[in-house]
Amino acid sequence: MASDAPEPSDKARLRAGKSRDDAKRETREALIAAGIEAFAAEGIDAPSLDSICARAGYTRGAFYVHFKDRDEFLIAVMSTALETFLDVIIATGDAALDLEKTIATFVAAVESGTFPMSGGVHFHQFMAACTRSERVRMRYVEVLAEAGRRVAFAVREGQGAGTVRRDVDPEAVGLMLVALVAGVQGVIEVGFPVATVIGKAALDLTRMLKP
Repeated sequence: MASDAPEPSDKARLRAGKSRDDAKRETREALIAAGIEAFAAEGIDAPSLDSICARAGYTRGAFYVHFKDRDEFLIAVMSTALETFLDVIIATGDAALDLEKTIATFVAAVESGTFPMSGGVHFHQFMAACTRSERVRMRYVEVLAEAGRRVAFAVREGQGAGTVRRDVDPEAVGLMLVALVAGVQGVIEVGFPVATVIGKAALDLTRMLKP
């Protein structure tokens, strides 16, 4: 197994004026990006570590500097993909309207076909990985719980601003909306025409949450 010494590609980056930490971060990000592309194109099980490393432009030695095994790598890929999606969808900046904007952004993504994200790892692939690995499952639950907390924060902010009814539990609403998103992703992947009804359903949901 490789030591923590820089790979030749890292050394080249050092010569280019980048710090060792910058070079290591760039290597890790490139490997994760290659994993997302490979898993989306071929499924989670098919791509070999060597092919993923080659896609990223690094060696297997560089891989083991950053990841203990394939499960740890899959967790990093899953976390990056989900957190990127959350950053795009969950609105920030206008506390009174963040929840409504978040719902509207998600609906627009479904209706336009940009959700699930093009080139992303499929929902059913994550589910299959969760059934095989307790480590992967636990990390997936953690990411979903964090998403629920972020939505709950938007609910509380809306309650404080008078745009969300005060008699709903923010944490419960946050978890239910996250579960709804996961469910929508699952049914889209099997061809269920949720895009035709999601706008009306979201409008009804928004009305139910308003004072």
